[in-house]
Amino acid sequence: MRTKLTAAAALLAAAALTLPTVPAQGAAAATVTVDFTTPVTELAASDYGLDITGYGNQHYITNDTTHRENVRRQGFGILRMELTYDASGQLVCGGSYCDTAITGDAWVTAIRDLGAEPMLILPADGRRTAAEDLADAKNIYNHFKAAGTPVRKFIYGNEHDNSGNPKKMTADEYSARYNQVHDALHALDPAVQVGGPALSSYEPQLGTPYMDTFLTVSGSRVDFIDYHDYGAGYTRYTPEQLLTTVIEGYSSDIADLKARVARLTGRDIPIQIGEWNMDYEDPDGTLMLSHLATVWGSAALGTMLESGVSTLLYGDKNGNATKNTGLGITSTEGEGGIPVSAPTPIYHGLGMFTGEGLFRRFGATVVPTTSSSNLLHAFASTGGKNIVLVNADTTATTTSLNLTGYTSGSAQIWQTTADASTPHQTGTLPISNGTANPTLPARSVTTLVLADQGLKGEYYASRDLTGPVALTRLDSTVNFDWGPGTPSSAVPVDNFSVRWTGQVDVPAAATYSFITTTDDGVRLWVDGQLIVNAWTDHSKRDDTGSIALTAGKHAIKLEYYENGYDAIAQLSWSSPNLARQVIPAARLIPAV
Repeated sequence: MRTKLTAAAALLAAAALTLPTVPAQGAAAATVTVDFTTPVTELAASDYGLDITGYGNQHYITNDTTHRENVRRQGFGILRMELTYDASGQLVCGGSYCDTAITGDAWVTAIRDLGAEPMLILPADGRRTAAEDLADAKNIYNHFKAAGTPVRKFIYGNEHDNSGNPKKMTADEYSARYNQVHDALHALDPAVQVGGPALSSYEPQLGTPYMDTFLTVSGSRVDFIDYHDYGAGYTRYTPEQLLTTVIEGYSSDIADLKARVARLTGRDIPIQIGEWNMDYEDPDGTLMLSHLATVWGSAALGTMLESGVSTLLYGDKNGNATKNTGLGITSTEGEGGIPVSAPTPIYHGLGMFTGEGLFRRFGATVVPTTSSSNLLHAFASTGGKNIVLVNADTTATTTSLNLTGYTSGSAQIWQTTADASTPHQTGTLPISNGTANPTLPARSVTTLVLADQGLKGEYYASRDLTGPVALTRLDSTVNFDWGPGTPSSAVPVDNFSVRWTGQVDVPAAATYSFITTTDDGVRLWVDGQLIVNAWTDHSKRDDTGSIALTAGKHAIKLEYYENGYDAIAQLSWSSPNLARQVIPAARLIPAV
């Protein structure tokens, strides 16, 4: 949980309790740049996670279809659950006052039924012996292994640095016990991963003695670092501070921890923020149940993903209608007038990245962005070119978007706004010469889903494009040298064929030469005209066909087969004003 960033921040926050909020000055315009050609970090499904709380007031992923399907639509790769043994020796939910009528097996089965990997918090209690903790850890692993469904991701304990936690331990005691649990589980299964220290917060400006001790004592072992980060924590920030200072704090804290890990362990250890949300309580019901939580959630998630850490939002359920708090992605008790198990505002903050089943989710590779305004957060990806624009300003902002690696095309515009919170498509944005000018509503999140670029590739396990399609994929360019290998495990090493289809976007009217470089056979059609016909076995060679084309889009179809030995398929072009080059993705539009 985040406390006070600085003394100055504390004074600002205190003032916010008594002074009216001053609206942010409207930015007439802002500039955002995106470089699709430079990777920043790779994302996996497991980077999108959620904590299953057991606080659903009889509405859980185990029994509530509406809640379960809302969780499913986010496509989480990891779902975390705390388990413990009850007095009868039954595995049950381990959180304080959670529903223990549901078995641990039922929870884990429900997690897997949602397509996610379970991550279990293991019992850790400073009031009992290390031997008891160790026995529970081994027994929990063996329990699921005996059922033929081993769990392989664990966290040892939860927030033992929190002075209010009756199970608290010193850093030295926790680290020593962690080492015992880690070593025992790895002895049972080398594929197991055990994370720690699951701190309640990480705030380098206040000192990090607990984390430092853990990294020193357990840094040679730990499989991933886990800590929690609630945006507001003890401090009452203004909305503007939440959307700027607090978001920037996520980035700086992660950078500090990465440097600390490298310095104290000499390793590059994965980092996971095992609990995060805008706050851990909301006594006024004015923040977490408002559209602010949607906007803040998108900004926070994008910042964490861009920083290269895994994330687990807390939680699936933990709202309270009496206190009007919304600590969950669906309503628990009807808090804020939201129907039970319907999405809360932060659900849609995540959804602007995951797509909620409505549109393509954020891609697998984060790419760099810049923004001229600290009130406009921008995040972008390839492997599915999406741009997420978080306008924290209280007025609409006209944005000049400058793209590298995407020249022309269009983007679906999906938005969530204060008066229409569910993501909805508002139109299509034209992109020309790598530029576009979207208008972003006040306090909104906009996801631009850029049209795919490249050609549709259909791969066959035959030489003559017959039989069922073994593999269909988007190939950004046709520029392959597979050598003696294969394009995919779905396709044999030899005796396969490919058909690429789509359109080529010609920059200017001219006579274009299309050059195929292949080993073996190839045929090429442009606008239905066969201009290359070399459907024969041959070693690597160029074949060329020319055609006069107007500026704009033209149909293209390329067919290729591989007989034996090396497999090469490349498609280039040239014109009097264009030097020979592989036709770039920005000039290719895939067939539907």
